[in-house]
Amino acid sequence: MKLKKISFILLISAVMFNISGLKTYAAEKTQDGIKLVISADKTDYDEDDKIVASITLENNSGNDITDVTLEGAVPDKFHLSDESKAVRRTTYLMSGDSVSYDIELIPDKKEAKPADKKEEKAVVTEKNEVQELKNPENAALNSDKENSTKGNKNAVSMAEIIIVGILLLAVSGAVVLLVTKGKHKGIMILVCITAAGSLAPELKAKAVETENYNLSVSETVTVAGKKYELTAVVRYTMYKPDMQAAVEEYYEDNSEEIVSIEAVEENDSVFSEKEAIKFMLERGFTEFPLKYDYNIDGTYTDETEASAESDEKHPMYMTYFIAEDGAVWSVFIVGRTIAANPASYNLESDLESQVLVSETDTLTSYTEMGNKFYQTIPKESAVTLKVVDQITSQKLNDLTYEEVIN
Repeated sequence: MKLKKISFILLISAVMFNISGLKTYAAEKTQDGIKLVISADKTDYDEDDKIVASITLENNSGNDITDVTLEGAVPDKFHLSDESKAVRRTTYLMSGDSVSYDIELIPDKKEAKPADKKEEKAVVTEKNEVQELKNPENAALNSDKENSTKGNKNAVSMAEIIIVGILLLAVSGAVVLLVTKGKHKGIMILVCITAAGSLAPELKAKAVETENYNLSVSETVTVAGKKYELTAVVRYTMYKPDMQAAVEEYYEDNSEEIVSIEAVEENDSVFSEKEAIKFMLERGFTEFPLKYDYNIDGTYTDETEASAESDEKHPMYMTYFIAEDGAVWSVFIVGRTIAANPASYNLESDLESQVLVSETDTLTSYTEMGNKFYQTIPKESAVTLKVVDQITSQKLNDLTYEEVIN
């Protein structure tokens, strides 16, 4: 019996050893507590095999990092599968957290004959033309999107802005903001990303301690006897202040009252994609697709279109609406609440605070830093609320500049 027991233990140990050996095809590099890992599903491949590589970033430093860009380089004679993306971005990664994704590399086919190439090019051109016809967009909306992108980049690169990840101030679920006023007047309309440009001067001073970093790591694999390098690169900004404390301080300074703070994953009042689409359709928002940027666990997805068939939940969603007078609106859902940002009206306004249209006089916001919902009564210096009975496409169409701003 004892011999059998020992044999059994040895067998289990051998199995466990072999299982752990499955993860040995990896390379890693650590810099100041930031660890970047790339691992292939195996080391040797046949000529037609696909390569699956996992890229993982771990923040084991004592600081939070922002403006994170992870990229997997595609080796020569390979291309990404349709389901894969070479680049992944996240706006904020807390100390102790990690982010990872897989890329699937497909071997290129042998070069086609010149005649075939010409025909293929014509097909691609035709597809591009069709795509352009399917997605005509109002010039004002394009301008709004362009400003949003620029604002997003600035939000994570300007040292004087303390809240760099997601500080989305929302009225009853609006997610928009914010403002640089005075000498260089202008409002940065950010699509689901807000830089708190109106923070108190004493808070801004805390954000100057920032540093930008690059880190890369490579793993070698063999394909049909030839060596190939699988390389992962990460670029990020490290913030020395306590960003969680900065968020809390921001809400304290810009709220008459903090009504509640709730973890997103513990909140039952969060729309699934199909529920959010139905909710918006019932209110007449049909012209533009509904999109999201965050999963229920707070991970950044990049802008992704919601599906009417999906039960996946997200803390917030956004779409556009263009009124008959040409006014551009951003319409938001956070949890199960809705609010709207009169983007073009805000750009024209001389008001010191931004106007948001809401169905209640409370303000609900989502912050990626901690993945939380904040419900507050905002100070007038932070947000001016225009309360209406119900936010619908008809209501936004009927609202004039004077009604919204005055």
